[in-house]
Amino acid sequence: MIEGSKVLLVDDNVEIINILTDFLTLNGCKIYKASTGKEALEVLSKADLEIVILDVKLPDVNGISLIDSIKIKNPTIGIIMITGYHDPNLIVEAMKKGASDFLIKPFEFDKLILVLMRVVRERGFLMEKQKYIDTLEDKKKIELLNRELQRRIQELTTMYHISNKFNSLNILDDVYDRMTQIINEVMDGRHCGYYIVDSENKELMLYKELGDGNNSFDRRLTISDELIKEVRTTRKHHITDNKIFLPLVIKGENIGFVVVDSKGNGRYRNSFSDSDIFFLKLVTEKASTQIENRMLYESLFEGVLHTLTSLITAINKRDLYTEDHCKRVTRSSLALGEMLKLDSYEKDVLRVVGPVHDVGKIGIPDSILLKPGKLTPEEYEIIKAHSVYGEEIINRFEILSYEAKIIRHHHERFDGEGYPDRVARNEIPRGAKIIAVCDAYDAMVTDRPYKKAYGKEEAINEIIRCKGTQFDPEIADCFVELVMHG
Repeated sequence: MIEGSKVLLVDDNVEIINILTDFLTLNGCKIYKASTGKEALEVLSKADLEIVILDVKLPDVNGISLIDSIKIKNPTIGIIMITGYHDPNLIVEAMKKGASDFLIKPFEFDKLILVLMRVVRERGFLMEKQKYIDTLEDKKKIELLNRELQRRIQELTTMYHISNKFNSLNILDDVYDRMTQIINEVMDGRHCGYYIVDSENKELMLYKELGDGNNSFDRRLTISDELIKEVRTTRKHHITDNKIFLPLVIKGENIGFVVVDSKGNGRYRNSFSDSDIFFLKLVTEKASTQIENRMLYESLFEGVLHTLTSLITAINKRDLYTEDHCKRVTRSSLALGEMLKLDSYEKDVLRVVGPVHDVGKIGIPDSILLKPGKLTPEEYEIIKAHSVYGEEIINRFEILSYEAKIIRHHHERFDGEGYPDRVARNEIPRGAKIIAVCDAYDAMVTDRPYKKAYGKEEAINEIIRCKGTQFDPEIADCFVELVMHG
C-alpha cells in the first residue's frame, strides 16, 4: 500500500536517515533527504512529494513550525512527526497544525509501516476530494462526491473511535476485553476472540471470546506453517476457513492472535474487505502498544517499590514506633477504603502510600525525632516539615506523583487549619483525608514516652468531636463505624 510513495526524510541524524532510507526503499518508496528545515523547503519546492517524515528537533528550526509552510505548498502532503522526547503538548500542537501522526524514537518498523499505510489512505481521501472538486460537471457527480465523502468520514470516524477507546483505558482495565469489544463493534457484531501462543505445544489457546452467541471458537488450535509464514510477510494476516488471524506483536515476538469469523448477525461473508483488514490491523497495533506500555510500567513500578522498601527499612532502623505505626495506618486505611467503596486504583494508591506516609521523617534530626519528652514549639515546626520532605522524596519517581501529593497533605485539616498548605475540604486529596483520620487515631491509642495512650472510647469521642474541623465528616463517620464494629 506504500509502494511508489515519494517520501521526504528530514532529520539531522545521518544514521537515522540511512536506516529509514534503506527500509523504505526496500518497500518501494522513492526517498528524498534533508538535514535542516531550509533544505526541506528547497526539496519541497522542486519535487512533487506525498509524505514528509519530519524530526521535531532540527539544527535551524523546530520541525513543528515547518508544518504550516509544508501545508501551504501542498495541503495534501501527509506529515509524520518523529522525536526522541515524549511531550503531549508537542503532539497536540503538531496535530492541530495538520500532522497525520507522531512517532516516538526508537519506533518499530511495523508501526512505521502501519502509520504510512494510514497516511497514504488519508492522503488518497484528500486527493480524491480535490479531484472531484476540480472535475465536477453535473449534479450526479456532486451526489457521488457526497456519498464518497460520507463513506470516508465514516472510516475516519471509525479510526477515531478505535483510538479513543484505547486511549481511555486506565491501568486497571483489561486490554484483551477492550480489544475484543472494539473489534465486535467495528466489525458489525462479528464473532471474535483472542488466542495466546503456546510455543511449547505449537498451539493457540483461546483466552477471550465475544460474539452473538450463535458461534464459538475451538479452545485450542494448531499453529500451522502457513499461519506463521503469512504473518511474517508484509501481509501481516492469514485467512482460512472464513476466519482471519492477526498477530499481536511485542518486541518482534507474536504473543497472541486476534481471530475474527467472517459470519456475523446471520449473514455469511467469506471474505474480508480492505477496510476490514485495515481496521483490524489498527486495533491489534493499538492493543500491542497498550500491552507493551503495561509491561514497561509494571517493570518500572517494581523497581520503584524496591527503592521504597529500602527507604522504609532505613526509617524503621531509626524509629521502631514509625514502623509499627505505618503498618497499622496502612491496614486501617485499606479497611476504611473498602467501607467507602473506593475503586481498585484508589485502594492501590493507599497500599503504596500507607507504609511510606511518614517517609519524610528520614530528614528529621535524631535529637528531635527520637526525643523522649514533649517537643518545643520550634522542634514541632521542624517535625511538621516531614510531610514536605516526604513529597520531595516520592516525587523523584514520576509515576508516584499522585501518591506524593497525598503524602504532602496527610496533615491538612478539613477546615483549612492544617499544614503545610492550609488547604481545605475538596482541595485535600481523598486519600490524604483517609490517612489523616487513621494516622490520628493510631497516634492517640499508642503509648509514647511523653504521653499515655487514650482508651478506645476516648479516642473515638475525639474523632467525633473533630469531624467537620480536623476530619472530613463522611470519612470520620465511616471510621468510627469501622472501629466500633470492625
